[in-house]
Amino acid sequence: MDRLISQAFADMDDAAAPYFDGDDDPRMELALALARFVGVANRNGPILMLAAHLYGEDEHMPSQWEPYVNRFIAGAEGRIARDQLRGLAPSDIPARVAAQALCAMVERHLTIEVIRYGRDMREAVRQLTELWFRAVYAGGRAAESG
Repeated sequence: MDRLISQAFADMDDAAAPYFDGDDDPRMELALALARFVGVANRNGPILMLAAHLYGEDEHMPSQWEPYVNRFIAGAEGRIARDQLRGLAPSDIPARVAAQALCAMVERHLTIEVIRYGRDMREAVRQLTELWFRAVYAGGRAAESG
């Protein structure tokens, strides 16, 4: 089970790379990364839900997964910080704070709405992309051009 979980998180990490490693249009790279990420999370949903149940954490992420989640937060923080330095995103909210909050939003929304209740993935990606983009980029040059 641990090997399957590790592979699922590695695949999600790869899926998020267009945004985490990107340096072009943040909205486009974010939408691509979230679409790929949601697809991987949905495909691995039964494994992740079973593992969470076995860990006794049906409603919350098991603490054993914290190192994996910290990689997502670090990737998001790095991208947000770079975009703040480039003036694409305002810097009034520290990149780490924004990354933690937004990653928690995505994790919770995917767990409940997409994996558990089978909500339409395309609509979830569209809404999560817009929420993330507005939270990070409103007031910056990226929002003005997008």
